[in-house]
Amino acid sequence: MFEHLSEHLVTFANDIEFEDPKVGQSGTYTAELRDPSGAAIGTVEGFYKIVTRREADDELMTCITEKIALADGDVHVEAWARFSNLVSGEWLYCPAVGVSGRYAGRTGVRQWRPVDPGKVAEAKLVFFSTLLS
Repeated sequence: MFEHLSEHLVTFANDIEFEDPKVGQSGTYTAELRDPSGAAIGTVEGFYKIVTRREADDELMTCITEKIALADGDVHVEAWARFSNLVSGEWLYCPAVGVSGRYAGRTGVRQWRPVDPGKVAEAKLVFFSTLLS
């Protein structure tokens, strides 16, 4: 539904030591979503927290929660991610659920990957064709 978007960081606050991140550290952010022409189409408000260190591979695991506000409705995103994925440039796939407007009851995927960490990311928001029952 929304592909080839860019996501531009507006605010960023955190207590994370990026050279040596630890369980319990967290951050918040707001970003502007722009379509391929550069026009603003919505905003993202997010929170993330390093929750645990995965025993199997010693990977830090982060919980991410976001509210995406678009002109015609809001979308909730919540997912687990490897902390390293937040800055690596790999695509991150997160479940998305429409909570208001034309997206209410719709499910899909929010995808993003940093292209200039701390500044700009590529983003997509794709909804499946069926509604929740």
